[in-house]
Amino acid sequence: MDYIKTAFEGAAAVPSVYQCLVAPNSELSQSISRLDTTLIVASQLIERSECWCFRYDRIRKLLSYLKYAVYEAELTIEEFESQRRRAENHYWNIAGELINSFMNWATGFQNKVISAQGNLNHCCDQLEKFCNGFEIPQNPEKFSRPITVSRPPVVLCGRNKELGHAIGMLGIPRSGLYAGESSGCRESNRKIHVLPIVGIGGVGKTTLSQMVYKDKRADSYYDLKIWLCVTEKFDLERMLKEMVQYATKKGSEFTSLDLLEDTLIEAIKSKRVLLVLDDIWSSDWQQLLGPMNEASKGSAIILTSRSREHFNNSTEGNMTLLKPILLEGLEEGIYWDFFKKCAGLNVGLSNYSELEHIAGVICRRLKGLPLAAKTVGGVLKQRIDRQHWITIRDSEMWKVMRQGEDGIMHVLLLSYLHLPSVELKKCFSYCSVFSKGHEFHPYEITWFWIMNRLIPIQENLKSTENLAWSYFYELENRGFFHYIQTHDKYVMHDLMHDVCRSLRGDECYCLEDDQAFANIPPNMQYMSVCRTRLLNAENLRKLSKLKKLRTLLVAPANMSITKLNWNFPIPFSSLCNELTSIRCLSLTSCKIKEIPENIGNLKCLRYLDISYNEELKKLPQSFCNLYDLEVLNMRGCCQFSADSGFPSGCDKLRGLKYFRPPEHVVTSLTGIPCLFKAIQLYNFKYKVENCGSNRIEILKDLTGLGGSLTITGLENVLSKKEAEEARLNKQEHIEKLILCWQDELPMANNEIHKEVLEGLCPHSNLEDLVISNYKGSDLPPRWMGKDDLPKLNSVMLKKCSNKTVSQFSCSITVLQIYECSELESLVDCLHPNLLPKMKSISIISCPKLNSLPVESFCGFMSLEKLLLKECGRLTCPTKMSLPPCIKYLELDTCGELENSIPSCLENLTSLEVLIILNCPNIVSTCPTEVSLPPSLKHLELKTCGELENSIPSCLENLTSLEVLILAKCLNLVIIPNEVMRSLPSLRRLVVMFCPNLESLGDEEFLKSMDQFFIQDCPKHPLTWEQNPNGRQLSKGALATAAPTSSDTIPQVALIDQAPTTAQDAPETPSSPFTVPSVPLHKLSIDTPMTDVPSSSNPRKRKAGDQN
Repeated sequence: MDYIKTAFEGAAAVPSVYQCLVAPNSELSQSISRLDTTLIVASQLIERSECWCFRYDRIRKLLSYLKYAVYEAELTIEEFESQRRRAENHYWNIAGELINSFMNWATGFQNKVISAQGNLNHCCDQLEKFCNGFEIPQNPEKFSRPITVSRPPVVLCGRNKELGHAIGMLGIPRSGLYAGESSGCRESNRKIHVLPIVGIGGVGKTTLSQMVYKDKRADSYYDLKIWLCVTEKFDLERMLKEMVQYATKKGSEFTSLDLLEDTLIEAIKSKRVLLVLDDIWSSDWQQLLGPMNEASKGSAIILTSRSREHFNNSTEGNMTLLKPILLEGLEEGIYWDFFKKCAGLNVGLSNYSELEHIAGVICRRLKGLPLAAKTVGGVLKQRIDRQHWITIRDSEMWKVMRQGEDGIMHVLLLSYLHLPSVELKKCFSYCSVFSKGHEFHPYEITWFWIMNRLIPIQENLKSTENLAWSYFYELENRGFFHYIQTHDKYVMHDLMHDVCRSLRGDECYCLEDDQAFANIPPNMQYMSVCRTRLLNAENLRKLSKLKKLRTLLVAPANMSITKLNWNFPIPFSSLCNELTSIRCLSLTSCKIKEIPENIGNLKCLRYLDISYNEELKKLPQSFCNLYDLEVLNMRGCCQFSADSGFPSGCDKLRGLKYFRPPEHVVTSLTGIPCLFKAIQLYNFKYKVENCGSNRIEILKDLTGLGGSLTITGLENVLSKKEAEEARLNKQEHIEKLILCWQDELPMANNEIHKEVLEGLCPHSNLEDLVISNYKGSDLPPRWMGKDDLPKLNSVMLKKCSNKTVSQFSCSITVLQIYECSELESLVDCLHPNLLPKMKSISIISCPKLNSLPVESFCGFMSLEKLLLKECGRLTCPTKMSLPPCIKYLELDTCGELENSIPSCLENLTSLEVLIILNCPNIVSTCPTEVSLPPSLKHLELKTCGELENSIPSCLENLTSLEVLILAKCLNLVIIPNEVMRSLPSLRRLVVMFCPNLESLGDEEFLKSMDQFFIQDCPKHPLTWEQNPNGRQLSKGALATAAPTSSDTIPQVALIDQAPTTAQDAPETPSSPFTVPSVPLHKLSIDTPMTDVPSSSNPRKRKAGDQN
């Protein structure tokens, strides 16, 4: 290498060495450029050859050699780029040692480049030579549908009969029976039903069980619902832990199966439970029957499997095995309509008749499998022309359909072969690194794609992220990923996972047990280990042989499980010694107490996730040598030192693009620019202080904020100019903004509050706004004008001191006003012409509110919810008028608004929930003729004046009513038996403090209730101690199941109602206010108000989202 000798000694030698070795015009750089060009040719050859590798073993073998040669070449290029960055980082450092280092490296590296080039050329030549005898098709032009993040909800196509059958067999109450269903399915409400759903892969077993699971009738019938994905490896410990988490809303660190079972039994023994075990592969599931035997009678287990043999003789104790639902392919007519929709075949096409004939042939070969229709139809839809469709029709892969169940994999492979790019194929096949049934958020996948360079790197991180997300949704649109509504996550179908494994089984691997370590392919590049306990000394020795390993994910379980910290500590130092080629390393929740000094050996590391290692306090000095590090996640490292945790020299980490620090150390990072500029925070809470480093202006430098931003301590901001220094109008990824002043300030300057609020103008992308304890005079601020925030959806005002509210942004759909003690009028803002999209209005605890334009509420043509509570001074010169679209109506202590009842209830044809409380002055002109809409599902009445006389007539024809609560109805004497029996869907009946009630239907009818509760009704023959359904309530149970004061009545929380408080919001990993949801049967009293958390729906793109 003669060009190295041109370098000379001394400080001036550094630039010369850099120019000779790694500069763009050097000989070495030109060799790298030639290697990169050959990689492009090799990638094209791989794409052309893949469709043949499943027919010809020789092609498959040669393709495997070529892929490994590509990997070696990519590794060589990455090493060059890494060394170039090191040279740039040390450009002006002391020269002598660096010259020797660069020269020693370059001496062997040129030979390495030549070897990689020769090996790549040879493998390409061999594969090209062998394929010359075959007609390798060129990659056809693809038609790509527009990618969108808005997707329709899951629908059940052609399975309504099966859904009704399943509902009936489980004994879930409903109106009417499906034709052909035997009422014998409800023969004994005293047993736990086990319902198997059996069918081949892709037929829709999981979809059907999901529809049962999320059915509103199941919501109201079961006290607790649990969904477990079992997969091929039945892990009893994991199953029990997840069941405990569902039942208790918290995890367990127990590893003893006996202790886990005891905890589970204690949690479910008084509850009616629905347990879904999805994807059963053996009879091991019966190990869960013991704990389930302790659940309340009426509980059920739904099992999905491809084989019926797993359910023979599986009854035990209180269990009864129901006749399995055998899912076949969809009926021909339904399936044809579904397939045409998937393929984009409509009568408006010019060549419709010709395409219809071709599609008919294809459709018949799919055997009615919905998953096959979706994937193959998606391939057809990409290019709607005759030749493309004929190619699909005549594909030789259809022959494997006659081989039975396994043939579907080859059909799904067709969808893979028609992905529009090599990069998209790589991204899909990478997913086999996860275990079957692994549920994930999009960010989990997209970051790994980026860090492993499976997608083209763009000019900046944001563009690269956007491309990765577009890839994800492209794969979802084509049916590769399935969205789970019940968990708000994604999963890859088992058959798709099989396709992945067939494509990259020798490159991607998931280690689920000790036996798997013995079969690790030598060329393994991407690996996950499902349990940290598997990383013992012997298994680590086996891993140490994988010198080319790029990705290692330890315990990549769902975030809700990972945070439980049940994993065992692992010998991190051993990993750093052996796996020096690693790019992505995830060690979340692994109980790591310290990072070893030899982490500096991982010179290629780009992605490091050490989040939720709660005992970690500092990073070692060698951490600063990770020059290639781009992503660092330290979220949840709650003991990390803000003063001494980061070593000196962190400014060397110039490649760091994404840093998720522990929130308590954020302000201490201002002196480390490389770290501070890379900070990405999602759902960040920041408290402003009047001294020290926690000033509001620090927010302007946190450019990576996303999701929700909560700013407290705003009383410490003293001017509009100071507030403007936060530059919230530049934070384009903030979706929810929560602004909080201190409650009960001794001295509040109204004008300062007003000016500060004006200075906190957010970006126009803002969707949700919460203002709390604001003492200014004017609301809303000027920046909330009619069109200034076009995406603003929700506004909450809490404990504000303003007397009136002027016009909001016309885009809002949800308005919530809580505890605004000085508020007097909403006339200027709450008008249909000003808020045409309004869907939900909640006004609670505003004692001085007197003016509300309720007479015009009928103009809110999208209004679904109206809640008015504790507004006793409301005047109502004109009666309230409501639109027919309203679904939820709650009126409680609302002054003269009582005069609008019951006339305002007329024509509410969509009403599902009606709650009228503490309205003693209601006057009914025709007390015996008041009627309510048959759509009503929940009715709650307390102290409602003359309306009490109308209760019997109100209940007539309420065929959908499921919950009835009556309290303090002094005028209620009798509800005839025929009226009660006209309520076929009624499952819960609560009657309290009705001193004159004598009759409430016959005892036989009351026994049919899932929950019947009666208290302080002295003239009625039954009391709470005589619970007719056999479930006696002890006094201890009464304290939690019902109120102990006559001033309150139980509030039944509805899962399907729109969220109004944090208690209503769905539980999500990224929500800072995680509150467990309350099943329908639960009774709670006066739920306290808290700020509403931002939803973290993974189906919606969030910049910088990383948990």
